[in-house]
Amino acid sequence: MSSFGSAGVVRRSFISFTFTGAAGFGAIGNCTLFTITGAIHVVSIDAAVFTSLGVDGGTGAASLSLGTTGTTTLFVAATTATLLTSTNKLWYSATPNANGIALPAAMKDIAVQQNLVAAVTSTGTQLINAGVLQVTVLWVPISSNAAVV
Repeated sequence: MSSFGSAGVVRRSFISFTFTGAAGFGAIGNCTLFTITGAIHVVSIDAAVFTSLGVDGGTGAASLSLGTTGTTTLFVAATTATLLTSTNKLWYSATPNANGIALPAAMKDIAVQQNLVAAVTSTGTQLINAGVLQVTVLWVPISSNAAVV
């Protein structure tokens, strides 16, 4: 039997992600927030808008979801990008909140073994080319090689 040790079991990873509109940074597709190695238990994931998201002049409307590479809406369903503002900075559902919110079940106690991503989709060609999203993950390793980078 092997042991991970008991001191400091819950770990914290944080990213301040800036959208530029480039591939992997706001163009339609996945923006990798954290690279996951092995398997982890997400104790909680918290997303806050530091700087309001902006969109380019493309057609349609850009949206952003929060999930994993294979399930891009695991944590938060597609949210219209222009609703993600520094005024309504708490992003725990498709309706960002300005005041406070009880942590939804989808934002805690989830086991994953894929990268954590923000997925940009659009009803046309519009992409997200401005703004800063801050994401904090509290996690526990499940596998011996677990890591969140």
